[in-house]
Amino acid sequence: MLCAAALRKPDVVPVAPYMGNHGSWVAGFAIGEYCRSGKVMAEAQYKAWQVYGQDAVVAQSDNYYIAEGFGIETDHYIDSTPTLKTPVVKDLEDITRLEVPDPRKAGRMPVYLEAISRLRELTQGEVFVRAPGTGPFALASHLIGTERFLIELAEVEPNSRAEDLLRQLVEICNQALIAFAKACFDHGAHGVQAGDSLASNDMISPAMYRQWAFPYEKKFFDALNLYAATHGGTTLLHICGNQTRVLVDMADTGARIIELDSKVDLKVAKQMIGARVCLLGNLNPVTVLLQGSPLDVELAAEAAIAAAAEGGGYMLGSGCEVPPGAPQENLKAMVRAARKSRY
Repeated sequence: MLCAAALRKPDVVPVAPYMGNHGSWVAGFAIGEYCRSGKVMAEAQYKAWQVYGQDAVVAQSDNYYIAEGFGIETDHYIDSTPTLKTPVVKDLEDITRLEVPDPRKAGRMPVYLEAISRLRELTQGEVFVRAPGTGPFALASHLIGTERFLIELAEVEPNSRAEDLLRQLVEICNQALIAFAKACFDHGAHGVQAGDSLASNDMISPAMYRQWAFPYEKKFFDALNLYAATHGGTTLLHICGNQTRVLVDMADTGARIIELDSKVDLKVAKQMIGARVCLLGNLNPVTVLLQGSPLDVELAAEAAIAAAAEGGGYMLGSGCEVPPGAPQENLKAMVRAARKSRY
């Protein structure tokens, strides 16, 4: 994984499907328990690794573990991820009273840090430990409510008090993400990420992405890349949807790995940015990994490798999170396809 992230050729193509809650399903834990216990999360991910033998485990479940540190209220369920109940920003002036939470104490961030530490200990350096991490644009929406956040951005007047407050909101979220990511490295992660899914071009325009998401993502990676190097690790940016129109911008953030959703043509991405960053992706989590057969998975994996692996700097992965119920034989077929792909 680290070899590919450095744009070199490892012995085989690394394979790293994004298996957060799928890990809880493999191990037989309810998601409601899994997302609130670092011990359970680590045990589930370790079990999934024993079953599949993939090249990365990930301490991941839901979106709100950082936002809870700011004071939002969430609803929790037995076998599903939490949902937002009450935002912390009811009036834009509330933004001025926000403070960066301590990742070692606030919200459920300590759950994920514990899971990272346990995974590093359990796997003994044999597998890449991937940290979770929301993006600055997405995290801002969790504090105010997604629909309201997008409407505020669409209606904001340039150089207004509202614009200044909204920028303060994204900036303090970015500071919280940087603090959490550094704590993830301190607890043993090999890679940290900004998962800025709301910044998708399926949700906002390229112009809005460049104005409201890109500058803060770049600050995130500017702050983390040196820290990553001192910890022998790397950094990753994931944004859902078809990001073809902003692929160059995503590479310009400074992320070492760009994880692509299944809507992006891997061959196009390789041509556009493959010489600059490592690409990770992008089998369709639903039509291929959940609904397809092992042969479908193998063929899709071979096609992805053919499109993006030449020259190195590529990891086979899922376009986004693997569904909990995806057949185990499908994930095993994905790993087998990667193991056969030698440079």
